[in-house]
Amino acid sequence: MNNEVNYKLKNVLSVVLLVLIIVFTACAPATGGIDENLKFISEFEGGKLYKAGEVSVLELKGNYRQMGRQYGQLLKSELNELYDISANDEYIGKQGFTYERMKYIGEFLFAFYPQKYKEILYGMAETSGLGLDKQLILNAIEWHPKLGNGKPKCSGIGVWGNYTKDGSLIFGRNNDDTAFFKEFGKYMVVAIFKANDSSINTAIINYAGVIYAANGMNSKGIFLELNSGNGMGFHAERTSIFVTLMSFLQDYPSIKEMSAAFQSVRVNLSSIVNVADKDIAYSFELPTDNATRREPDKAGLITATNHFVDPYWNIAELPDNAGTAYTVTRRNNLLALADRYKGQFDVAKMQQVLDTTIENGGATDSASTIYQIIAVPRDLTLWLKAPGNFDWQKVDISKLINN
Repeated sequence: MNNEVNYKLKNVLSVVLLVLIIVFTACAPATGGIDENLKFISEFEGGKLYKAGEVSVLELKGNYRQMGRQYGQLLKSELNELYDISANDEYIGKQGFTYERMKYIGEFLFAFYPQKYKEILYGMAETSGLGLDKQLILNAIEWHPKLGNGKPKCSGIGVWGNYTKDGSLIFGRNNDDTAFFKEFGKYMVVAIFKANDSSINTAIINYAGVIYAANGMNSKGIFLELNSGNGMGFHAERTSIFVTLMSFLQDYPSIKEMSAAFQSVRVNLSSIVNVADKDIAYSFELPTDNATRREPDKAGLITATNHFVDPYWNIAELPDNAGTAYTVTRRNNLLALADRYKGQFDVAKMQQVLDTTIENGGATDSASTIYQIIAVPRDLTLWLKAPGNFDWQKVDISKLINN
């Protein structure tokens, strides 16, 4: 009899213990991350915020308004801080801007957005505390100094095959801008949009609050980044190429399909868009009235700065001076570094190349390189650096972008 009672008591205690384990596991605070690379910070309406070092990483889910609401709430502090920095008297007054000009540019850029991307910004305005006017000013933060007086900048280099240690493709990118953007570099965000339509899951890498793809990678392993092209002419009646690139990442799973899409677009400003997958990279040279896909410089290598080099154009090379931000020198330096380190490239070597200044034979400008990106499409992994704000930081988005 006692044995029977003891047996039943043990069973009851086992069930209670199991229930307690389940309850405590479910209720325990989520202090870890999806892996050792990402630390979970907070959640709102299905969206999640992680940190990879100093870099904010957003996982956004649902329809576009919902993803905007998640973004706005999860990065509320950062959005308000960056707005206050970028729209204060020092930024406006010293740079010759006015609030009215900034508001006009923000509204002008927004007016040509596809409706789904407008919904993101509407959602952000609802939860960020900024309201729509300020949200649109923040979304156009890169545009205020550019219209009418911008200089072509930025550099990109892709290596694969015999240039890398294991044959995998590695792409490095410098984003250069007006020197006073240095302070903005600490607000870099990797925002992953996982829409509940048929879109491909897509990550964009930009300042907090900026909804377009100057840099991005989708879950199919297509990475792209944009450099300014020959000249800075602007067509006001066209959708921004930055916005179009976000659509491309959501719509096209391969370079072949994306290449066809480029042939159907007339860009609003002269651009060079470098596109890479795990096997190869191309440079799409896009004046405002045409487009061509430039083949790699050599097997396993492509470089691009701010001038068109494809023989198709049959145009004279841009002058290499301060007015063109030494675009020819920067590209020649990248070509030389690629050949010097042929067969040695891994992420660390690409970091070394991107850390090499123009004066020392590289392409980086200590005054105007605001942030840098390294992408390994095969692994769906990024490294980010904002000189003066944070050093190279690994951001592995492979699990977030695919789950």
